Amino acid sequence: MPGKVIDIRLNIASGQPMKVVDSAEVIANTGLAGDRHARSGSTRQILVMDKSVMNDLGVKAGQIRENLTVEGLDIFGLQPGQKLTIGDSLEFQVGGLCDPCSFMETIRPGLLEEIDGQRGLFVTPLGGGEISVGDEVSISG
Repeated sequence: MPGKVIDIRLNIASGQPMKVVDSAEVIANTGLAGDRHARSGSTRQILVMDKSVMNDLGVKAGQIRENLTVEGLDIFGLQPGQKLTIGDSLEFQVGGLCDPCSFMETIRPGLLEEIDGQRGLFVTPLGGGEISVGDEVSISG
């Protein structure tokens, strides 16, 4: 059963609130248009987070600086190199886990340790197009 994109956010500037959008332009091998982490060749292009883990950790959407929040798909069961399809045909290659940083302690004391191994998963877009809130997310390879 596929998951679903329930939130999309762009990281506009360091330390500033993330910009909530209903859809975003995906740039192949770069990231989301308008996001400060969108850089060709980077391994940190798009950060995906699982809503159920966010609920367990007691954090709100955008608080841990994720770009895409999904529900109904266990992203932490994925392995580097696997592929996700979002929407009809946009493919993303799974990279590594996002290591938590000291910023987590500004959200809540103790969160840095609590969120270790669960902050999110980086993905790289293999093609360009548009993704929207409500798009299905499935494992494609």
